[in-house]
Amino acid sequence: MVRSIKIFLSAATILCAVACNSPMPRGNWSKAPYDALCKLIKECKAEADAAGHNVNYAVFDFDNTTVMQDVELAAMSWQLENLRVRFTPDEVWSIFTTHIPDLDSVLVEAGAEGVTARMLLTDIDRDYRAMMLKAGAQCGDKLDAAQLSEVQKMPEYQDFRVKLWALYEGVYHTFDYREGFFTIAALFHGFTYPEVDALVKEGVAAQVAKKCIKDIVWESPDMGAAGKVRYVIPDGLALSDEMRSLYKALQENGVDVYVFSASLEAAVEAMACDPQYLGLDTSRVFALRMKKDDSDLVLQEYRPGYVRPYKDGKSKAIRAYVSPLYDGRDPVLIGGDSIGDYWMLTEFPGMRVGLIIDKNQTGPLGELRQQALDAEAGGAPSRYVLQRRGDPEPRFSRK
Repeated sequence: MVRSIKIFLSAATILCAVACNSPMPRGNWSKAPYDALCKLIKECKAEADAAGHNVNYAVFDFDNTTVMQDVELAAMSWQLENLRVRFTPDEVWSIFTTHIPDLDSVLVEAGAEGVTARMLLTDIDRDYRAMMLKAGAQCGDKLDAAQLSEVQKMPEYQDFRVKLWALYEGVYHTFDYREGFFTIAALFHGFTYPEVDALVKEGVAAQVAKKCIKDIVWESPDMGAAGKVRYVIPDGLALSDEMRSLYKALQENGVDVYVFSASLEAAVEAMACDPQYLGLDTSRVFALRMKKDDSDLVLQEYRPGYVRPYKDGKSKAIRAYVSPLYDGRDPVLIGGDSIGDYWMLTEFPGMRVGLIIDKNQTGPLGELRQQALDAEAGGAPSRYVLQRRGDPEPRFSRK
């Protein structure tokens, strides 16, 4: 019996030594990315110790990479559900049409066949006027619970929120993300930057509280110029324990962490810079920056002279704003999940690990995903590693 206890204690000691030697807990990390990340972190700590300061940095996309779901769209759906907007009915056309190249082009992926931006905006305008009249609210007023409850019973409410969503998706897929993004920016018309920050934090908290990642359906009544529109909306938002521990381990072992995102910077900062999530300094976040006026109101214009971190712009922004801080070094670790991350995952020779969050990608990013799968199957080291998710639960998966 004594001998058995000694053997058990000896085995436990060995396991503890192995675990204690790891820079971060295993959690639900898949084996290939966990091993590659631990090896990288140990190498970088040794390099930082030798230099006496941090010489390496890591870059992550935010939406569906750092967090599960899209923080910008999570905030947008919450904002539409709760009608937290400030534009007047008379402003609908001016703020939503400014950046749409052609109001009469049939939109792709707009939730119905043959729909144009003009048709959607005609309905959005009518719906919004009806809702504000019903609520008896002035522009800029936050609807109280009773007002919101009454408005949510209206068919115009169901129509309004899905058709505004369809306008964003349709313009984005028909023209470009740049044009689609301004639909999101228009929702912050009349807000100052601090007010946007507070609004998004409220929306983020509500989405995180759902503790589940899933899709829900918004469907309009068969009404108006565009008729019935149906869209599948992402619901919920989460930061996995694994990604939280990775950020922490990197920063504790000589690797500075940066976020480069094509979402509204105020939306990304609301979560990335909040101590209850990641607590990054705002200087470590690069996303889409909007111009503001003398009163600090958000404008529907990009900040002039700023390299926008979108697609190949992510690589350009990294080289412009971060690489010079590290004597021209490339990031040692880059994390992404979509085609928008392809450029930064392939354009830095000094990158040692490319972390791909698995979404069954196809196209160019799918080729990198396949490289990771092939290496994993053969038990060979790879520059790219694949991390799976455990949806609908907000966690990673070891499978």
